[in-house]
Amino acid sequence: MVSLATAPLTKVGFRRDIRLFLTALVAFFAVLIAVLLILMQQMLGQARDAKWEQFELVASAAENELYKATEANLGVVLTSLRVRYPSLAGATLTRPGGYTVHSGSVIEGQGIESITRRGTYGSLELFFDASDLYALRRTFLLTALITMLATGAGVVMLLLYIPRITGPIEKMLDHAVQMGSRDPGVDEQDFLIDTFRKSLDTMKAQQEELQRLHDQQKTRADEFERITAALTRGLTSGMLALDPEGRIVDANQAGRDILRDHNLNGVSIEEALGNSPFADVLRDAVTHRAPLSRHETTIGALIIGVTTVPLLGEAGDFLGILALFTDLTSIRMLEHRVRDMQTLADLGEMSAGIAHEFRNSLATILGYLKLAQRQTMPDDAVTRIRRAEDEASQLSAAVESLLSFARPMPLQKQSVDLRELVDEVVTRLETTAGEVPIHVTGDGVTLDADRPLFARAIENILRNAIDAVREKGTDGRIDVTLTRDPRTLTIADNGVGLSQDDAARFFLPFQSGKPHGFGLGLPLAKKIVLLHGGSIRMTGAPGEGATVIVEL
Repeated sequence: MVSLATAPLTKVGFRRDIRLFLTALVAFFAVLIAVLLILMQQMLGQARDAKWEQFELVASAAENELYKATEANLGVVLTSLRVRYPSLAGATLTRPGGYTVHSGSVIEGQGIESITRRGTYGSLELFFDASDLYALRRTFLLTALITMLATGAGVVMLLLYIPRITGPIEKMLDHAVQMGSRDPGVDEQDFLIDTFRKSLDTMKAQQEELQRLHDQQKTRADEFERITAALTRGLTSGMLALDPEGRIVDANQAGRDILRDHNLNGVSIEEALGNSPFADVLRDAVTHRAPLSRHETTIGALIIGVTTVPLLGEAGDFLGILALFTDLTSIRMLEHRVRDMQTLADLGEMSAGIAHEFRNSLATILGYLKLAQRQTMPDDAVTRIRRAEDEASQLSAAVESLLSFARPMPLQKQSVDLRELVDEVVTRLETTAGEVPIHVTGDGVTLDADRPLFARAIENILRNAIDAVREKGTDGRIDVTLTRDPRTLTIADNGVGLSQDDAARFFLPFQSGKPHGFGLGLPLAKKIVLLHGGSIRMTGAPGEGATVIVEL
C-alpha cells in the first residue's frame, strides 16, 4: 500500500487530498462547535435549576412568614420579603375571604417567572425577576445560530475556493511539464520542486546577465554624461534644455551666471525668467516648435541674444527645445559708446571748421567796430556800433566754446576721490546756486580720472540743474548721490523737467533750452564722461524735474 507521503502527485490526487484535508478541518471545527454548544446547554440548564431552587427557597420562606403573620400586617410581610430577597419582584396574596393583598408592580412576560403556593392563609403567587436567565438563554440561542451560519458559510467557501486553491498548483504542474519531460521514476512532487529550482537558477543567471548589461550601459551613460558636462562647461554661452511642457530640464553654469539664478532645474520658464520678453521668446519657441537664429531680446536690464533648436526623436516626436543664449549687454553698450564717440568726433570736426571760419570773420568785424568808435559820430550811431560789438563779442564767446568742445582732450589721469571732487565743485557753485540747496550723499568713490576735466563735467551738469530749478520758480533742491557698487553719480533736481524724447537731444551741441545758453555744457560733459570710459543718460518728466545718471 502506498502512503500519502509518497503517493504520486497528480491533479486528481492533489485535489482529493486538499478536499479531504479541508473537509476534515471543517468537520473538526463542527464537532468542536457542537461539543461547545452541548456544554453551554448543560451550563444553561444548571443555571436554570439553580435559579428555580433559589425561587423555591424564597417561596418556602414566604409561606413561613405568612403562617406567622396577622391579618393586619400581611402587606408589611410581603413588602419585607421583597426587601429581603431582591429577586422577588412582586407578590399577590388572595385570602379565603376573597380579598387580595398586593406588593410590587409586575409586568408579566418580561423576564418574570411565577410560583403559586396554597395554604390556610389563602393562595400566594410570587413573581421572580428571571431576566438574567432569559438573557443567558438568548445568548445561547444567538451563539448556536451564529455557529451554524458560520459552519454553513465555511462549507460554502470550501466548495467555492477549492478550485482557487488547487488551480495554481495544477498550472505549475502543466508549466513544469512544458519546461521539460519527467522521468517516469521521478515523483511529480520532486519533479515540480526540481523544475522550480531550475527556474530559479535560470532567473538568477538572467538577472546576473541583466545586471552586467545594466552596468555596461550605466558606464556608457556616465561617460556620455561626463562628455556632455565637459561640453556644457566649455560653452561660454548659456544653455537651457526645455521639455515639451516648457520646464527647464538642464542649464549649464554659464547660463546660471548670466541669469543670476542657480536653481533653474525642474521649474517652468515663467518661474525661472518671470514676465520678461526672454521668457515670451522661449515659450513661443516651445509652443510653435520653431527654431530661432540670433534673435535679440531682453530680461531686465540685460540684452540677450538667443538661438533655439527643436529636438526631435527617431519617430519624429517632439522632445523639447535647446536654447543657446549670450549676454550682449556689454557689447551693445560698447557699440553705443563707439557710436557716441564717433558722433562727437564728427561734430567736433565739423564744429572746428565752422568755428575757425567764424573766428577769423569775427576778429575782422570787431577790429572794424573798434576803429569806427575812434571817429566822431552821432550818439545814435555810437550806440548801434556798441550793440553790434556786444553781439559780436557774444558770438565770439560761442565760437570759443565750440572750439573747446571740438578740441582734442588729452587725459592726465590720477586717483580721484569723487566725493571730495563733488564737494569741491558744490562749494565753488554756492554763489551761483544762491537759494537753490545742493545736498550730497553717499560714500567716497575712488577712480582714475583727469581731475580738472571731470570737475568741469560735474559743474556743467550742476549749472544746468540750478538753471532748471530757478526757471520753475518754486522751492527746489538738487540731490547728488554717489554709490560704490556699481560706481554711479546721480544728480537729480525738481526743476522744469523735460520730456523723455528730448533727453537725448540735449546732449547735442546748440540744443539749449535756456534763453542765453549756447547748448554746449551737456555735450561737453558727455564727451568728458565717454573719454573716461563711462556712460551718461538723462531721464525726467515735464514739470517734475530731471535726473542725470553717470555710470563709471
